[in-house]
Amino acid sequence: MLNPNLQVNLTGPGGSFFNNLNNVSLNQVPDVTVKAAWDPRLGPYKLHVEGWALYRQLLDRFNSANHSYDTGSFGGHVFAELIPKTLDLQLYGAHGVLGRFTATPFPDAAVAQDGTVLPLSITAAAVGLIWHATPSLDVYSYAGLEKAKANFANVGTVPFGYGNPLYNNTGCFTENTPAASCNGNTKEVRQVTAGVYDTLYQGNYGTLKAGVQYSYTQRIAFAGVGGAPKTDDNVVMTQIRYYPF
Repeated sequence: MLNPNLQVNLTGPGGSFFNNLNNVSLNQVPDVTVKAAWDPRLGPYKLHVEGWALYRQLLDRFNSANHSYDTGSFGGHVFAELIPKTLDLQLYGAHGVLGRFTATPFPDAAVAQDGTVLPLSITAAAVGLIWHATPSLDVYSYAGLEKAKANFANVGTVPFGYGNPLYNNTGCFTENTPAASCNGNTKEVRQVTAGVYDTLYQGNYGTLKAGVQYSYTQRIAFAGVGGAPKTDDNVVMTQIRYYPF
């Protein structure tokens, strides 16, 4: 188990706008993002291209000493009209220590027994198509994934880190198993989704919109002692929105 002298956050100081029931990050510098975007027009076709880079420093404190790790991430997004005012394409990709910026969400890092920061590299990608079937009806579909790279360290036979093959997964295949026998660190999450969104009414009394969406999601864990657990889920969601103005 981790040494009790390891600190990755602090209890809120209380007073002012701080709540002493919440934890406060130990980060000593803020995240820094730079971004560039380009909006050319290729004849009748609209195109939007953007790229970004993210700097983050991860910090913990162990045995009266700080441990920090500087990280960098990058990504980009493309929006393109395949058929003007009819069919749009969206592409997205990112790589780096994305952690809490992911939809999964993944952790930012794990730690070794001596407090060494073990950052997690994440690769994320998505593609989508939006069909403007009529001026009021949109049909869309997206597919995407987020995948983590294992980073771990051992002290003898005692495993630490994330995605360690020595972790106990023997209970992951039995319902209501104690957490100690099912570590199941998430390796990858995949999803495909499709839906429709329609403007039912737009006039003097506001706008009424409605939609329905289906998604299929897979979660795959790293292999450990007992195997590599995975699961999936089917979800149908509906929505109705009224905008009075």
